[in-house]
Formats: sequence, structure tokens, C-alpha cells
Amino acid sequence: MALSIQAADASHSSDWAFKRLFKLESECRSSTLAAQVQAVGQFPKLFDQFPFPTLVGSAFLKLGDLFCNSPNSLRYHIARVFAASQHHLLHTAYADELLRRVLVVLYSNDPIARVLALRLIGNASAVFAKFPEAQHGVLLRYQSTHPLEVAAAVHATESLLKYSPGFQSVVWETVIARAGDTSVPDSVRAQLICSLRHAAPSLQLSMLLYDHCCFWVEQPRSAIAVKEAALTSWKAVIQPHNELRHIDAQRISRFILHELRSDVAMEADDIKERLVKFIESQLHPPTAGSFDFYCTRLATISLARMEASYTTEAVSQSWAFAEFLANSALQAFSGLSSMASPGTDGRELPTNTLLHDLVYAVMLVVNTASVLRRSERRLLL
Repeated sequence: MALSIQAADASHSSDWAFKRLFKLESECRSSTLAAQVQAVGQFPKLFDQFPFPTLVGSAFLKLGDLFCNSPNSLRYHIARVFAASQHHLLHTAYADELLRRVLVVLYSNDPIARVLALRLIGNASAVFAKFPEAQHGVLLRYQSTHPLEVAAAVHATESLLKYSPGFQSVVWETVIARAGDTSVPDSVRAQLICSLRHAAPSLQLSMLLYDHCCFWVEQPRSAIAVKEAALTSWKAVIQPHNELRHIDAQRISRFILHELRSDVAMEADDIKERLVKFIESQLHPPTAGSFDFYCTRLATISLARMEASYTTEAVSQSWAFAEFLANSALQAFSGLSSMASPGTDGRELPTNTLLHDLVYAVMLVVNTASVLRRSERRLLL
């Protein structure tokens, strides 16, 4: 008896949900844009209330049809629905049909429409990433000189990479070629260069990117925006390169102090002075929350490299900084851990973040000690 009642309730809910869907579809065909926008905005709520695979799949197809035949103002709101309902996309069995509808807009002559199509592909990357057609469509948009279109292509690529890491090797050649093309506007080149930082997990690509970034930074006619983007990507791939050189330490000192206009080579003492100045400013920040742990670690290991090559003093400043960071991280973690009683849920306290800081600080001590004790101490790198 109970089972029959539940089945009847489920059937009633399904019927009501589809009636609601048909009503929203009708409102989406309204002659006024305001009514259409209001109707489109109701779809996420409908998905949350009735996450039936059949209804979700049908609704997304209807949104795909609407996306093809609507003005850009409404396409923008449809793309937002896909962003808000990404978790429901996994329930649709019509991803290929939905993608065909989006690709119609992606290959149109309207650059703003193409931008919105790229945004939608990025928002629906959970189901679109496996399709070569989606990857190819995004790849073609990198040939554009429209800054918004390139930015949308970068956004779509970043989203696709979460579900299809192999796409990095596909897009690499195109992006690296466009980023190095000086005829491309500097703002577009900067976006492209920043997007290359996702090559960091691949040791082979990160080493290639390392060389390209060094070239862009040292290029005399490079714009400040391009140099800053190159240093940002260079920072992302510097970790695999443990053999830091004099020029690496110089670039790091420029990056952390945001001095990108000077291309004059600096002496070792000048580099060390800049690194020490930055580290001291970070260890005693003027305001709470201004501490940059990553750059401080990078500056400390760079200082250790400079000291190992050029310094004859017995006392090492890099070792003192590394030791201070490790002790501070240990005290912060111990203090917070003691606040959590055995019966409380530790998830409310930021213990994970402090634990990561502690691990990184200990690694910094080990790396600093390893650099300072190298047999090639005081030899030029």
C-alpha cells in the first residue's frame, strides 16, 4: 500500500515538473526580453527541485535551442544558468546534441556571440571536455585578436583541463605560437602567456615554458604587461628547476618587488640586498594578511643560492630566515591544535592550512641546508 502511494506521489511530482518545464519554455518565447530573462532564471530552481534525468536532459536541450536563436543579452543569462547548474549537467544523456547547438553559435560571425558560446562551453566542461569538437572549437578561437574572445578561450581551456588534462598537449603549440607573435596586441599576449602556467604539472612542458618566459622577460621591446605575465608563468614553473642561477635570482628579486622595467644586470650584493629587504618586509608585515608565503620561500631559497655561490661569511641570513619561518609555522600550528578539544570538530579550525604551511616551512629548511652545504660553494653558477 505504502509503495503504491509513493509511486503515485512520484508520478504526480514528475507530471507537475514537466508542466512547469513547458510553462517556462512558453515564457522563454515571450516577446519581451524581461519576461524571457525571468523565465531563464527559474531553470536552476527547477533542476534543484526536480533533478530527474529525463527532465534535466530535456530542459538543457531546450536551453540549447534558445541559445541558438536568441540575442546576446539572453545568451548571457543562459550561460549563467549552465554555470549555476553544472552539477545537474552530469545527469543529461544528450550532451552531444547540446554541444551541436552551442557550436552553431561558436562558429557564427558575431564575436560577442562566440565569447558567450565559449563561456557556456567552459561552464559545461564536465560533459563537453570529452568531445574533440569542443576542444577544436576552443582551439580555433585562439586565432582571434579580440581580447574578450581570447579571454573566453582561456577560461574555457582552464575548465576543460579539469576534466581532460590531455587537452594541454593539444592546445600548447597554438598558444605558445600566438603568445610569441609580436603582431598580436600586448593585452592578448599577456592573457595567453598567463594561461600557459597550467603546463606546470608536465616537467617537459614546464622546462620549455621556462625558456620561453625567460626570453619574453629579457626581450628589449616587451611591454610591461607581457613581462609581468611571463614572470607569472615563470613563477609557476620555477619549482622543478632546483639549480637556480644568478639570473634566476635576479628575476625573482624583480618579480617579488614588481620591478619590471629595468633590464640591467645586477651585482650579487645588490640581488642579495633586495632579497633580504623583501623577506624582512614579509616577516614583519605592516598589515595582517599581507604575508606572501610562496614568494617568501622562493626569495629565501634564492638567497641561499646566492650565499652558496658568492658569500664567505660563516653566518647565513637565508638559514636564519628559514629557521624563523619553520619555528613560526610550528608555533602557529601547535597553538591552534591545542585549542581544539578531543570532542570538537576540527574542521571549523584552519588546521589544514597551517599544516601545509608547516610542511612547506620544513621543506624550506631542508632545501636551504642542502644548498648551503653544496661542495660547489662560492663557485659561480
